This record gives sequence, C-alpha cells and structure tokens, in this order.
Amino acid sequence: MLATIALTLLATTLAATRRVPQGQAWTVHRFGHYVRTLQPGRHFVWPLLDSIARQVSLTGHHIELPANSFGADSASADLYYQILDPMPTGNGLESVDEMVLSQANDALSSVTAQLPQPANGTSSPAAAIAEALKVELNRRLGAMGLRIIRCALHAS
Repeated sequence: MLATIALTLLATTLAATRRVPQGQAWTVHRFGHYVRTLQPGRHFVWPLLDSIARQVSLTGHHIELPANSFGADSASADLYYQILDPMPTGNGLESVDEMVLSQANDALSSVTAQLPQPANGTSSPAAAIAEALKVELNRRLGAMGLRIIRCALHAS
C-alpha cells in the first residue's frame, strides 16, 4: 500500500516537472487558454490540466518584410531580432513573428514620412531608412522584451 502511494507520487512528480532548455521559453495553456510563460530552468506544471503550447527560441529570429510594405516591387527588408525577456511578451510569444511584422509595417510608414525627401527626386538612402526603422521598432517593441538587432534593406 505504502509502495503504491510512493510510486504514484513519484510518477506524478515526474509527469509534472518540465525542464526548459537555455535559449528557449515555453508557453503553458490550461484548458486551451494561455496561463503563463516558462523561462529556462525546471518548472512544475499540473498534469492533465496544463499543456506546453509552444516552444519559442529566444535568439535568432528572422523575418522578411514583403516588397509591398515599401509601396514598390523593387525593395525588401530583412529584420533580425531576439527576445530579451519573454515575460512581458506573455501570450504574444505564441505569434511573435506576426506581431513584429505588424509593428514593422506600421513603423515603416511613419519612418518614411519623417525622413527628409531628397532634393533631386532620387529615393532615400536605404541605410538611413533601415537605421530609422530599427530605432523606431526598438522603441515600440522594447517594452515587450524584444530587440531588433539588424535591419537590412535590399533593392531588387
């Protein structure tokens, strides 16, 4: 009897303990709804109630801004970002790429409107647009624990 109880407790403890590897964050859902984010380390989750919904890498994210974001078919951009602190992002961690892409599209329109127009009618330098976009995105996304590492514009 005592051995059965001990084995049951051991099995429950093993089933409830999760180890999140370094460089990752996991989102936990209970009954299909976001509950919390697990950072690297050992954590307890309720067996049968909680489930690991998404495993997200904290480094090495890359998204590509489509050419139509620039209002032209001849340009595209690559954004590289990392998640510094997954806790403020919360439930947004599950769709972080879409969130960054949406913010980038919004920021791009404000950045291009704020840059001075060239005198001879040529397009603005790509480096100035990329740097302004990076600064604006870091301002917008910094409170969510995200940081844009690099923004590169490419003329096709």
